[in-house]
Amino acid sequence: MAEYQTYVTDLQKQFLAAIQKVGEVQAKLIEAVRDVPTALENGQLTPAELVEKSFEFTTQVLDTQRDMTLRLIGAAGGTPTKTRTKQAA
Repeated sequence: MAEYQTYVTDLQKQFLAAIQKVGEVQAKLIEAVRDVPTALENGQLTPAELVEKSFEFTTQVLDTQRDMTLRLIGAAGGTPTKTRTKQAA
């Protein structure tokens, strides 16, 4: 059982490190958006579009976290219940 606990702890540490890295990258993205000139060249994304893309990625990260957690519950012998509710706009 100690080996399993070590494995799960290592997995959690790795996952938290990955989330931290995502946060750092998003901060750099926000800094880049802040520095976007007001006159955009043809084909460049607007700051609002960049923010939307960033949040789309964040949503994908959260979906991945949820799916991984449900898989871990299943691997541990639990019965994951997938409840996905849409938030009101």
